[in-house]
Amino acid sequence: MPSKDEHLAKATNNRNFAISLKAATPTAIGWALTVLFYSALHYVEAYNANFGLHCRNHEELNDQVARNPVLEPIRDEYKDLMTFSWNSRYRAIQYTAENLAEAIESHDAIQRIIEGMI
Repeated sequence: MPSKDEHLAKATNNRNFAISLKAATPTAIGWALTVLFYSALHYVEAYNANFGLHCRNHEELNDQVARNPVLEPIRDEYKDLMTFSWNSRYRAIQYTAENLAEAIESHDAIQRIIEGMI
């Protein structure tokens, strides 16, 4: 089970990678959206690691974000990132640079909130 610091490092590396992808093509934007979602996931898992918790799968993590009142401040942003990622990967929706900018804002809000909690 990764530590809080390992999750934070993974989240930071994922965000940096997502930002490094050029938003020149819908494919690059789709992967950047997906990587931002996984970065946010690692922020949530860093929060969990503070309590010796680890979600075994997406369903558990999504349920925790939906039900844990402490995580309510990130709920909408997390859901938005998950939806961008899902739609890009499985529904072949092609997003724009504006969508990516919106996702970065959602991600950065999650980052600030979680870092403030841990």
